[in-house]
Amino acid sequence: MQIKKGPFGYFAVEKLDSPDKLCSYAEEVIAGNKSDFYLTPVTEFFGSGVMCCYEFSGYVPITDPEFSVFSSQGKFSSHKRESKNLILRRKSVGDLFYSFAKMLDNLISPSTIVIDPDLIFTDTEGITLKLCCLPIKSSPENLNLSSLDASRLEKLLCCDFFTNVITDDEKNALIYSVKEDNEELFKKIAKTLSGTEEQISTSLDLGRERTESKIKLPRSIKDISKSEKDLYLSCLSAFLSLASFILKMKLPCILMFALSFIILISFLINQKKKNEKITKEHNHEKSKQRSSILFSEKEFTENVEDGKDKPLVPLTPGKLTLLSDCKGINPQYSVYLDETYIGSDCFLSDIVLDAPGISPLHAVIRQKNGTFYLQPSQGTGKTYLEDSPIENGKSYEIKSGQKITIGDISFRFSAEVMHKL
Repeated sequence: MQIKKGPFGYFAVEKLDSPDKLCSYAEEVIAGNKSDFYLTPVTEFFGSGVMCCYEFSGYVPITDPEFSVFSSQGKFSSHKRESKNLILRRKSVGDLFYSFAKMLDNLISPSTIVIDPDLIFTDTEGITLKLCCLPIKSSPENLNLSSLDASRLEKLLCCDFFTNVITDDEKNALIYSVKEDNEELFKKIAKTLSGTEEQISTSLDLGRERTESKIKLPRSIKDISKSEKDLYLSCLSAFLSLASFILKMKLPCILMFALSFIILISFLINQKKKNEKITKEHNHEKSKQRSSILFSEKEFTENVEDGKDKPLVPLTPGKLTLLSDCKGINPQYSVYLDETYIGSDCFLSDIVLDAPGISPLHAVIRQKNGTFYLQPSQGTGKTYLEDSPIENGKSYEIKSGQKITIGDISFRFSAEVMHKL
């Protein structure tokens, strides 16, 4: 990508050798994004190729030498103002990183986000951030957080722009979460940076399964896992160490205590690896489900190695179709997550409806075993099903063809069960 000066401003330009590389769906998502972090792409055709242009007039790269927030000749007039701007920048950076993960929910691969420090732009105070996201086609295997590339992210975070904004632990956690494809950890760190609490529950079923597996009593010794055996052995060694101490047997006491400590450390390390493996498998399965929606069956299966993947249980996509023209409201919205949140807050909601009468978190559509349920929030916003008001906080089953009204905006809901791959 190159930076060019035109007669009316500054532009970042990417040349593509074929228009077939463009994805019209991605163009619409980027152009209509509510987070306001991504510059709107403008495509220009030339010969057999195409150019993607992004205007960033009024902004400078975060690596610009004139942008010297941390130098002794900084642009801030006072330490108090500098501290305030660093707090605002930290929030902006957290919201930006959270938008990286939200791109996946919009079925856009993070690999298309340009995170070269020279191509990330900001205002003179370093609070507003603007990026380029290429509206190009990507393969199904890149529809995951790891496609962001940990090395690219590490290069970005080493930029002076992030000094005093992100701690070393937070940097390492972000890089690690990308490397391990851990969306939950990445979102958690992003929420910590932005200073907001996590509102959307993630991996509830996975957490319940772990809890149930912990409290389930084994029927025999054969049913006890190696980790549980290590834990029991550690407790036994600790008990024998205590008994030796009471009997004033120093050497056995020290040996038993050391054995107990080593076994306990080994147990904790193994448990951590096990949890990371479960999370990674869960994220991989979620990535495949997203790919099953965005790509055709043939295109998806061509990117899956034979015999290495489990049979896919695809998501059941639903759709909300707008029944009347409303300014700023898209004509259609996809409903494919286990929980799709609807509201006016762009960080709490998956479907953002910026209109009067819409609460920040207005309602949620849940799907379970191919059945969809609508539950309005406990706020003041009104929700209607087939023009009948429904009670806030209660869950109602919705079927394909029914009319749903959120505030004053009406949609026709439709659902279609996908074939298994």
